[in-house]
Amino acid sequence: MEKADKQGSGAFLTRGKAYVRPVLLGVLAGILAGGGALCLLAAVLGAVHATGAMIPAAAMAVAAIGGFFAGFTAAKARKKRGLLTGGFSALLLAAVILAVSWILSGMPEASVWSRALVVIVAGMIGGVLGVGKKGQLY
Repeated sequence: MEKADKQGSGAFLTRGKAYVRPVLLGVLAGILAGGGALCLLAAVLGAVHATGAMIPAAAMAVAAIGGFFAGFTAAKARKKRGLLTGGFSALLLAAVILAVSWILSGMPEASVWSRALVVIVAGMIGGVLGVGKKGQLY
């Protein structure tokens, strides 16, 4: 019985290690994609002389793009369990966004929590699409 317990916990640790690299890769991809989208959106909003009312919607779109790419990249690297892998990668990305928001502006506002939810949902969607078969989008 003791031998079976050791094998069971060892298998869990092995599975846990299998998630670390893809999830961290996904978080990095999400940060880079979000940063790129932020630069592109800033240029577009500056070119059209957008009002301040457009900025919250643009920030939500940037967060969704970052979350999607985080989940998609993590699921592509893991090659299975896209919903879980993408969701966890996006959760870590949302934690990074929350930490940066907290450092820069003190206590996070209510919009940060809704943005975190958008990041996580977008990461789950990206994760599901990331494990799809080649040429198949469902």
